[in-house]
Amino acid sequence: MTKGSWLAAGALCLASIAAWPHAHLTGSEPPEGSTGKPPVQIVLSFSESARLTMLTLQRDGAQPQQLALPGAVGARLAIAMPPLPAGRYTLEWRALGSDGHVTSGALHFAVAPAPQGRL
Repeated sequence: MTKGSWLAAGALCLASIAAWPHAHLTGSEPPEGSTGKPPVQIVLSFSESARLTMLTLQRDGAQPQQLALPGAVGARLAIAMPPLPAGRYTLEWRALGSDGHVTSGALHFAVAPAPQGRL
């Protein structure tokens, strides 16, 4: 390897090490990939305090809709949900961590059809 290659490789290693402490999603309610009743709210848990800067919700086959951002800053953020019919959903988020770095991700969940009443 040339001297330039070694320097580039070293810079990449340092950049990846520096990225580890940024806010990252540690959990959610409902959990990733789950199926259940329509959630009244979604809770995103981060590794450090964060502020959500973008939220969209998309039902499979439909256009994404912007959601209202919670005003709170914290490691656990609740997002109010509109009424959700049965289907598969993707919640895309972007957050600004307390370290000043932006992270983003997506949460996938499904709302099960309501049980049919007995006759």
